Amino acid sequence: MTRTWVEEAEAALESAAAGLSDRARLGWERDVPLAARTYIGVGGPARVYLAPRDVEALALALGRLHAAGVRFDYLGAGSNLLVADEGPSFAVVSCERMAGEPILADGVARVGAGLGVPRLAQRLQKAGLSGLEFAEGIPGSVGGAVRMNAGWHEKAFGDCVASLTTVTRDGHVETITAGPGTFAYRTSPGVGDRCVAEATLRLLPEDPARIAGSMRHFRDHRVHTQPTGERNAGCMFKNPTGDHAGRLIDASGLKGTAVGQAQVSEVHANFFINRGGATCRDVRALMDQVRESVRRRSGVSLDPEVVLWT
Repeated sequence: MTRTWVEEAEAALESAAAGLSDRARLGWERDVPLAARTYIGVGGPARVYLAPRDVEALALALGRLHAAGVRFDYLGAGSNLLVADEGPSFAVVSCERMAGEPILADGVARVGAGLGVPRLAQRLQKAGLSGLEFAEGIPGSVGGAVRMNAGWHEKAFGDCVASLTTVTRDGHVETITAGPGTFAYRTSPGVGDRCVAEATLRLLPEDPARIAGSMRHFRDHRVHTQPTGERNAGCMFKNPTGDHAGRLIDASGLKGTAVGQAQVSEVHANFFINRGGATCRDVRALMDQVRESVRRRSGVSLDPEVVLWT
């Protein structure tokens, strides 16, 4: 009888565990709820869930999964993610346990991929290191911020990245030195399909009080312009060239529009909120309705910024 992908994944991970002195380093679990691990709070369980403790365990696991032909994808903090109500049809790999304190020296920070971006920004402020003040309110992990090149207005996470420690899908550890082609708008073409394990950031010395003032400015602006108290996935659509997705959605009269328990925010039209009990199906239907309305009114086809797992 042909084995299911779950059975193939478990066999591959048993092989990986045999190569480690402590199998707990794999962080291997079954049927892990993902709604609780996404900011918008929708989605079914991960049949196979992996949260390695270190780069060696991560590389070994990815190598074994790849060799077995098992599909997998990487989970950050779940801030730009929609998970299907049935859960993903592949193994989920998270770096959530690779989140130790950043190592700071001479204007450089070495940071694990699982560290939360707000926590990192606060740690850098206390150390008098400037460059990521704008990211204080970005709900995500360092790994996810690298992969999405998370940003706000004209600032982006990739601007501070000097190099990355990554693991290829076939289990090889590689160092990437950041250059002009590493990052683009809300993406990181230079990273490709590698898993980000660690980032080295280049920052500037600054008075901690001045950094704190900048962070308060960004925080106050977010509170007044975004639905920070509601469950949401961040911006749903990328900004088209020369315009803003939120403006186009608002101009189409769509603020407050709802499908089931998913609703276009009344505060910022490019944010969809979960009013409680929303499903992925609700959110996707609302996205389709918004895209079609904007296309009919303005002729602009909006591209999703969120990632969909099915």
